[in-house]
Amino acid sequence: MSTVLNTPTSYENTQLDLVHLPDGRVVNETHQDPAIPRVTGFVRYFVGADLGQANDFSSAVVVKDQQLPIFDGNRVTLGPRERTVVYADKFRGVSYVDVVDYLIRLRNAPPMGGKSELVIDGTSIGRVVSDMLHEQSVDHTAVQMTGGQEWRRSGRYVNASKTLMIENLAVLFAAGDLKFAHDLPLRKEIEEDLASFTTQTTAAGNQIITQSRNASGHGDAGIALIVAAFASQYLTPQNIQVSRLTGWF
Repeated sequence: MSTVLNTPTSYENTQLDLVHLPDGRVVNETHQDPAIPRVTGFVRYFVGADLGQANDFSSAVVVKDQQLPIFDGNRVTLGPRERTVVYADKFRGVSYVDVVDYLIRLRNAPPMGGKSELVIDGTSIGRVVSDMLHEQSVDHTAVQMTGGQEWRRSGRYVNASKTLMIENLAVLFAAGDLKFAHDLPLRKEIEEDLASFTTQTTAAGNQIITQSRNASGHGDAGIALIVAAFASQYLTPQNIQVSRLTGWF
């Protein structure tokens, strides 16, 4: 699929033609014009999930993460990185088998298929769901929340500080690097979940995150967003580069 942007440039009658590749890369088609550098951007999705016990809600939240080639008036370069919460859902009273099937279908649903990362809360029953996904060879990351301020990966598991992940989400929102889609369902519930997390200082002077139960449940939608935002910030190599044209006069 390609999108043509009618962007005025210094090249007469030139248009920026963006080609969306199946793996999530987005390149500007140069049409073999040596004066136009080929720049690679991306569109990818992070599917975050928090799994609840039988009588608790489970939630899934999707963050769209994109950075597209643009013409800035002088040259073709990468535009600003944009992250948006584009999907949210919650459910309960379903079997683990159905939960796994739901997550697989969600991850592969258009337009996310081939360019999405599945990240689940790997604590408690999340370990069971992670094992079921692993048995079906479904690539995913299971995040186990810990104390401290660090994170580390071991295979499909990531041990990450809850404080670090919540602070990461707060910084992304405060900086405008993460936004809600204007028509996002469950936005109110997500905001209530996030408001249920508070910071407290222990007698030893350490800061810890505590959570109170709110009207919408145990914070499942908020946790799903927390793990998705953490993955978008820490678990994806930042290897997108801008190509520059050299030796052309």
